[in-house]
Amino acid sequence: MSEVDFSQIVDTISLGILVIDPEGRVVAWNRWMENATGRAYPEVRGRSLYELFPELRGPVFQRNLRSVLQFGNFAYFSQRVHGYLLPMRPDPDSTAAGAERMEQHCVMGPVREGGKIVQVYLVIEDVTEAVHREKLLAELAMKDVLTEAYNRRYFDRRLVEELDRCRRYGRSLGLVMLDLDHFKEVNDLHGHLFGDETLRRSVKAWASVLRSSDILARYGGEEFCVLLPETELPEARLLAERVRAATSAAEVEFGGRVARITASAGVAASRPGDGPDDILRRVDEALYRAKAGGRNRVEAAT
Repeated sequence: MSEVDFSQIVDTISLGILVIDPEGRVVAWNRWMENATGRAYPEVRGRSLYELFPELRGPVFQRNLRSVLQFGNFAYFSQRVHGYLLPMRPDPDSTAAGAERMEQHCVMGPVREGGKIVQVYLVIEDVTEAVHREKLLAELAMKDVLTEAYNRRYFDRRLVEELDRCRRYGRSLGLVMLDLDHFKEVNDLHGHLFGDETLRRSVKAWASVLRSSDILARYGGEEFCVLLPETELPEARLLAERVRAATSAAEVEFGGRVARITASAGVAASRPGDGPDDILRRVDEALYRAKAGGRNRVEAAT
């Protein structure tokens, strides 16, 4: 039987394969590597891998390379730990093409000749799409399906974490509780589909005036909460006023019907020793006063 030419396999496999000598010079570079880097093999043959990827001069890669060369060990670079080994852009045709870099699983091992280690190979697997899907699923588990605000489970967990951070570092947490005014009447007058659109539009309006660090969550029904890290009560009240004004300014149009809606808000800030129930009780009482005082207003906890 004639010897098999393995290059036809190496050049069509959906993995990056490259080989370097002990000095780090490229001696093999398959077609996947050409496509991923935009560099053809004749262009990189004999060149230092560190010239092509200066990041590989770092201690993690160098330590593993020495282990492979000296002891014939195998080294593994996990996406969950390292993210990537070679900085490359994702496949433009993948579902994660908008990602900044390719996520990778990599294996490095020895190439022996006559029992002596003469080269080192690297096998690179692009796992960007799988990581992208995992992130999407994780995000969906934290989000309210209708409004895309965070859900109650996520809010409860983050409230505990933020209060714990306040205790450790002596900082303050602001909390806003929002309730859409006369929402039941909106549903009764215009229908539940219109009510759903009202919730979605309200969340978009609020998100446009909140800070990137703020956490907006659907607390239940037409009630929402906003966690405001590193925020004292006066600033939390100002933010709540901005949210209330954004609600009034947002026009809801759906199915040929148009309406405007308002929101009432209660505001509280953490106190030393607060647990979740403590700050939630105060903010709920403030919201009750806002609604009892005529709605479309903000009340702060006393």
